[in-house]
Amino acid sequence: MKILLAVDGSSYTKKMLAYLVTHDDTFHGDNDYTLLNVQARLPPLPPLPESVRAAVGKEAVDDYHRAEAERVLAPAAKFLMRHGIDARSA
Repeated sequence: MKILLAVDGSSYTKKMLAYLVTHDDTFHGDNDYTLLNVQARLPPLPPLPESVRAAVGKEAVDDYHRAEAERVLAPAAKFLMRHGIDARSA
């Protein structure tokens, strides 16, 4: 079975992960786990001089979202790995 786990780093995420690892009777077998984190879009920037706009481009925003997602996904993946569940990130 494929199981998608939405994680945001909140206490609800921690409770969900704890439930998952303590209920082998429900989540047993050859399951495929995927961790998903969705980042809110950054608000539009106010009008900026062209030199500043060029410095804070798409790549910087993408890097920010990637870092924020990793900040949430890494601890969840580590927790699951300690309990014998190898989850990939989406």
